[in-house]
Amino acid sequence: MLRLICLVLALICSLPRIGAADIPVDIELVLAIDCSSSVDDEEFALQVAGMANAFRDPMIQEAIQNGVEGAIGVSIIQWSSERFQNVAVHWRLLTGPADAHNLANEIDAMPRTIGTGATSIANALLFAANSFNGNGMEGFRRVIDMSADGENNQGLDIHIARAQVLARGITINGLAIRNEFPNLDIYFEDRVIGGDRAFTEVAKDYEDYRNAIFRKLFRELRDVPVADGSGIDPSWAPSWKEARLIGRR
Repeated sequence: MLRLICLVLALICSLPRIGAADIPVDIELVLAIDCSSSVDDEEFALQVAGMANAFRDPMIQEAIQNGVEGAIGVSIIQWSSERFQNVAVHWRLLTGPADAHNLANEIDAMPRTIGTGATSIANALLFAANSFNGNGMEGFRRVIDMSADGENNQGLDIHIARAQVLARGITINGLAIRNEFPNLDIYFEDRVIGGDRAFTEVAKDYEDYRNAIFRKLFRELRDVPVADGSGIDPSWAPSWKEARLIGRR
């Protein structure tokens, strides 16, 4: 009998402990970059530069450290049509300024892996949702940041994809780039975003993307009420002409 008990205990101890090794973080965040045919190389570069600069900002770095866990997880995907989604930056754990600077440098060096295609926000959402699986982190919140300059025009129905993602407890926030669609933020509000404290940030055009991605990240990390988000300004203020990337085209 004693031998049987010992065998059972040994078997139990040998079983994998699901989630035991997962690192607790305040938020698991997927940043999804639009690489469809409506986005030229300069506009892609503006997205990259804006995202990198945001993670270099002291306000963002402080927000990362001031969470309950003092840590966040970040991954970046590029997407266009229903079959084109790539992980451009795999999951990174950020616990302070050094990690944030390293991520910013990695973003700066990130090549464009998708050159053209339709706009399948729906399929990009499902790809992003699946990327949370097995990332080694356990966040208080899971959030997809969906950036796009157009409406879903290919692939799965946006309502079906949205419902599937929300059913997993994942929040979808939006960054609507109103470059060619003046009412794109309304489309995002109606058909894309959803979940706990979901919101849409607006960029007037690609040159305004840098300010918009900063506001969006800050609101997510600090849990700032939506009504207060528009007044948040980054700590840096050089013009976009000074911030353009050289040699990216």
